[in-house]
Amino acid sequence: MNTAPASITAATDAAPQFALLPEALLRFAVRGLPIPEPLASSLCAHGVTGVGDLLALPRAVFEPGGWLGPAGADDLRDALARVLHAGLARCGSAAPGDDPSLQGQLLAALDDEQRSLLRQLLGLGQDPATLLEIARSRGLAIDTVVAAAEAVRLRLHERAPSLLVRMRHEVGRDLQACGGVLTGSHLAPGSLLHALAAGCGDGAAALRLCAFCFPHDLHQSGDLLVGLPARSFRRLERELRRAVQPHRLPLAVDDLVAELATAGLAPPRGLVLHLLRADLRAVVAVDGGRGEMVVPDPRAPAARLQDLLAELGQPTPFEDLVFAWRERYRRANRAALRQCLRGGRAFLRIGPDTWSLRSWHVEELAAATPLADRVARALCQRGGKQRIEALLGEAGADPRSLWLVIDRLAGDPRVRLLGRAEACPATQSQSQVLEQLLADFRRAGGDVVLGRFLQNQPAGRRRLVQRLLRENRLFVTPGANRVDLLANYPFNQDRLRALSDLVARQLATRAGYAPASALKAAVDRADLGGDWLTPGLLADVLARHGRFDVLPGGLVCRRGTGVAAELLRAARQALRAAEVPLTVADIVRARPDLVEFTDCLRELLAGDPLVRAADSDRFALV
Repeated sequence: MNTAPASITAATDAAPQFALLPEALLRFAVRGLPIPEPLASSLCAHGVTGVGDLLALPRAVFEPGGWLGPAGADDLRDALARVLHAGLARCGSAAPGDDPSLQGQLLAALDDEQRSLLRQLLGLGQDPATLLEIARSRGLAIDTVVAAAEAVRLRLHERAPSLLVRMRHEVGRDLQACGGVLTGSHLAPGSLLHALAAGCGDGAAALRLCAFCFPHDLHQSGDLLVGLPARSFRRLERELRRAVQPHRLPLAVDDLVAELATAGLAPPRGLVLHLLRADLRAVVAVDGGRGEMVVPDPRAPAARLQDLLAELGQPTPFEDLVFAWRERYRRANRAALRQCLRGGRAFLRIGPDTWSLRSWHVEELAAATPLADRVARALCQRGGKQRIEALLGEAGADPRSLWLVIDRLAGDPRVRLLGRAEACPATQSQSQVLEQLLADFRRAGGDVVLGRFLQNQPAGRRRLVQRLLRENRLFVTPGANRVDLLANYPFNQDRLRALSDLVARQLATRAGYAPASALKAAVDRADLGGDWLTPGLLADVLARHGRFDVLPGGLVCRRGTGVAAELLRAARQALRAAEVPLTVADIVRARPDLVEFTDCLRELLAGDPLVRAADSDRFALV
């Protein structure tokens, strides 16, 4: 009995040649054609749901003035040609052993359960899954699924040995031609894997089949097949990370390959180059004398961060950016990354700690400009510190607009941003809190006790006052728990600049660090100090006004040298080797090179999140 739809029947009656077309083609859904979405919606709105309905349309709808017109006819003609070409290409390449008979021969050797497992692993007709994902979806133990996969592999080698031998020979030839790393688009035409990839429409499935059948020879990394087993591939990645350290660059690729061969690895040169560029994000340049060289990345951190965000393709929280940076470049300095994000005009903050590329939000920023202007006028009218979020709420704006408005206000000369989504008019030279603090110190006529001074402050601003007294350049710390104004000491901009230059020269002659007491002698000889300048006061002035870091115990070092990080790393190594809690004295005995840093180790370890205090004197790793 004929069960074809009325539209298909009408088409065959009107044009008898349609009867030569297979019913599957006539039933093919219009939504499945590679045509633009507006065209597909227009066809469905006119009752055209299949190719048969499309063929039954009168010629007038394709002519100028018709509801499809010549443009729609061209799109449909191209779509049908692409669909038919894919089918014809498959039929034209069919040969003994080719897909779909290749899939049939492989799957025929398995029972139903094994066939289902292999389809899941290879992604035939579905998304590929790992053994762990299959175990979770079926509610089985991972060992059970691993054993089942091994049984499938043995069954294939027993029942289809000729296919697998030919497949191993062909993939080995392709890997040798491609330098040890193979993609689905580089399979040799006429090979078994090329036929399988063309049949299932996924080149990665053919690579997954090779990695599954020959796990002791091949390994799949993402969508790539490499000519090494999984264990050797992971070892190669570790050795490359160790060999390509920043202090060793530039490094010739030939020397690197020879060094890997000495370590017991003999990876193909093409695989090494791929891992350098794709996994380690190293820069490979061509030198006229030495050939290909691994060189330091010439791009600034801001440019690399911009490329990283573009690769992620969406606004990203800061913590995710840190982990992505660490994955690509091995080390991540949170403070440096945050400074790049805040200082680079290519970046835009769109959440409390979420960052995006400015080029993705051009229209949103333009729409937020009038709203930012209203907020700026309201802020200047009210005066004082105001919360931008409260002003936006009065204007009826949605919460997402907050960060866009803040970005617009950052370039507005009428407004000064104070942080924490607060702002004040730019007419105020100093904040009200700072003006009140200066008045209090002038009234005191000298230094004050920090703890008592903070207790007398209002509870709502006590935290802000504490931060200002410890970090603002208008203040100094002349002694323990004492705070004073810098204006009460013989320092002006010229003397501060001379002091900073002198200390920089002194540190350049040393190892980049020195105790504040040793620096004080040089400062006194240069007539920049005196009896009033104690080592503690000198260290505080250098920390607030110079290019220096001050570690606990008054150790002054050049900013960016990473002395504190190196000390903590050495102390952690001693704790790890001991495997028991140690005192600072025990750590120094285990690492005599730390003896000059004994005074600052205790406070550094107390603030290290990777170290815990076992008791009042001993430390251990977390």
